[in-house]
Amino acid sequence: MRNEGHPRHLLVGYEGGEAAEGAARAALDMHRRFGAAVEFVHVVDLPRPEDVAGRPDRVAETGAEIEAAAFDHVAAELEALAADCGSDLALRDRLLVAVGHPARVIVERAAEVGADLIVMGPHRRRGVFDFGSTARAILGKAPCDVWMQPRAQRAVERILVPLDLSEESLAALHIASSMAAALGARVTALHCFPPPDLAYAASPGYPVAGPTYAVEDVRKLARQEFEEAVAGFDWEGVEHDQRFSEGRPADVILELSAGYDLIAMGSHGRTGLAAAVLGNVAYAVLKQSEVPVLCIRHPMRDWLLG
Repeated sequence: MRNEGHPRHLLVGYEGGEAAEGAARAALDMHRRFGAAVEFVHVVDLPRPEDVAGRPDRVAETGAEIEAAAFDHVAAELEALAADCGSDLALRDRLLVAVGHPARVIVERAAEVGADLIVMGPHRRRGVFDFGSTARAILGKAPCDVWMQPRAQRAVERILVPLDLSEESLAALHIASSMAAALGARVTALHCFPPPDLAYAASPGYPVAGPTYAVEDVRKLARQEFEEAVAGFDWEGVEHDQRFSEGRPADVILELSAGYDLIAMGSHGRTGLAAAVLGNVAYAVLKQSEVPVLCIRHPMRDWLLG
């Protein structure tokens, strides 16, 4: 996604079943729009040797049977889904069924094939993509951007891009605006000014509250920096607007998200008065958002998930 603003190689972590359709449909739509290569990965667990009907020597044979059955089942699902989407892709040839820890398999496969976007399915159901383990592990280790699709796929017409004015968030704005240009979408740049208790709590040595005039000065400076950054950004004709809000970033983003089709966030942020956009904020947004979320990893840094 680095140069064009849209992906070239998609890797879809596919759990299977109705709940996973949104991620698959979103990936197929990106393939149609951008010509991106797409691959599906389905991870299965094998039984422990002691669970194989008293025949631990049969675990390898049983594992092979399980893998084969899983491949046939998931391939049939994907082919039916492709037909319903009007896609002529032979998804059976683009499916990998593997054994192991889901996050490790997906991350290693993404690195192996040079994927620039991992697409994942719903995040509130039990199974492969529960946020207590797999999804967060993927976010922590992914070598590329991550797209979380929590619901049925729909057209992306409005994109919300939270900014903290760091290099990472401005890089995310560039990617989001390039994608918006390709999709004919509109971008809203958002800056969240944290309430004084949150701002000062992040800065050791500061009291929980400060003089009203001091907070107002910081607020005015933050708004000015934000407006200058938006005005100086090269939008290349993309329709856009901006919004300056006050509140805890995750709360603000989630409150506004209902009016958007995609949230695009950078991989790092500042702390203190400038308000980190990622870390625990991204985790909170991803965990609760009903809107797809694109987490854009800065190419020179690793993810920070506190």
